[in-house]
Amino acid sequence: MKMTKEELGALVKDQFDKAIAPLLEVNRPKEEDGEKKELEKKLFPTFADFVKSVVQKDAKLMEYREKVLQMGSDPEGGYLIPEEFIPELRQVASEEGIIRSLATVLPASKEHPDTAVEIPVLDQAGASEKDFFSGVWFVWTAEGGDKQNKEPKFDNVKLEPQEYSAYAVLTDKLIRNASVLGAYVKQVYSRAQVAFEDYHFLRGTGVGQPLGIINSPAYITVTRNTKLTVVWADIQGMLTQILPGCNPIWVISRSLLGAVTGMADAAGNSIFIQGDATKKLPDRLSGYPIRWTFRVPAAGTQGDISLIDPSYYLIKDGYGPAFDESKHVYFLSNKTCLKMFGNVDGQPWLSGTITAEDGATEISPFVGLTTKLT
Repeated sequence: MKMTKEELGALVKDQFDKAIAPLLEVNRPKEEDGEKKELEKKLFPTFADFVKSVVQKDAKLMEYREKVLQMGSDPEGGYLIPEEFIPELRQVASEEGIIRSLATVLPASKEHPDTAVEIPVLDQAGASEKDFFSGVWFVWTAEGGDKQNKEPKFDNVKLEPQEYSAYAVLTDKLIRNASVLGAYVKQVYSRAQVAFEDYHFLRGTGVGQPLGIINSPAYITVTRNTKLTVVWADIQGMLTQILPGCNPIWVISRSLLGAVTGMADAAGNSIFIQGDATKKLPDRLSGYPIRWTFRVPAAGTQGDISLIDPSYYLIKDGYGPAFDESKHVYFLSNKTCLKMFGNVDGQPWLSGTITAEDGATEISPFVGLTTKLT
């Protein structure tokens, strides 16, 4: 039996409409028993209407309810439910900076931002109580006797901003399809820069980078009483050697949280939380603010707990921090290079610890515990 083109087209269309009809229906809630049930109506009269609605992102597509097809596989119809991009980038919050906001910061000059600077300071470090006043010490003089020359000692602190940098390479396609990605990368770099600075202001070696407080000659190490932890006797020892008149803060490793909150006196009485575990953890210890951090050494290591006054720490800013981007480096690969860089230096302005006026006690605005090995 021969069929004309028109008849063949009509037959194919009829069979196709019947095949997809179940997929183009809407699930309507059924009426209660005893009430008249309305027949379900087709949401899309024809397949062409369905395609048109998809292309135009018609709002009535929201009424569509998938009946048979699965979302997990495109061949089985997963393409009917498009993936959705959520522009909010999930990220773990980082710690805030500790040292910079409390330190003595020397801003970069406009003409020569990265030039080294030398700062004159009184040399008060030494093993004699006379050194506390930079060598100036009065003597009793007999009437008509000769006066002794007691000139103060001076020193220079040299700060030369050192460069730090990092970069990321992103495909142009990724940037086009996630317009906020560039901003997120810059945000992450800014947070990383704060952490990077803070880490080295605390722990830097001073070689091609800032000299950190914990590695400074002005940092006093008090003998730890117990291995891998801290006890109340350690706190008392540190308080004894902090420089009078300064405004210190506690910088404590979070790995010591259990040890600090569990501290007790000689009679076994809880000191830090006073026996009430329902209260919020105090933000002070012996009256001084606490800054918990993971940027210092772990529990039991020198520097895991310190009592410091960051105002005795000098920071010299150079050029930056700054962002820049270039398409030229990876031009043939359709990639963009984002970079961040800056220049900074820092160190305590004290060249060493100070001997108190009793001639025996070593004091400093930077005090911490030693590493106890046994």
